[in-house]
Amino acid sequence: MFRLVRQAGFLAIAGIFGFFALISLHVVLWTLCYGPWGTGKVWASVIVLAVDVIVAGILLMFGRGKLPDPIEVEARITRDRSLSELRSALAMTALAGTVTGPAGRLAGRTAWKAFRGLLPGSKRRRR
Repeated sequence: MFRLVRQAGFLAIAGIFGFFALISLHVVLWTLCYGPWGTGKVWASVIVLAVDVIVAGILLMFGRGKLPDPIEVEARITRDRSLSELRSALAMTALAGTVTGPAGRLAGRTAWKAFRGLLPGSKRRRR
């Protein structure tokens, strides 16, 4: 448990430093656009915004990948097999309950009497 908390703390701190690095990268890009490249303040801001939109679009495309991971495919197959086994187990339980219940015993007794009636010489005398 402590290891997970420590890892989460390190990831949070790394995220904060990454955010500040991103801000610094924006400042450097804006300074390059405004200073040596000679664009105005507004155009420097537009260039930084355009770079941000392009990077966000690329990351969005990477994040929207449509191919499932092999682990996801394996998990889906395992889930489907488990659900199929559960359905068959429930069906067998319901069938066993029907066969061993009162209605099943009555139907079995009736079927047995009918079968015995078909056999030659198996007629019982009624008292």
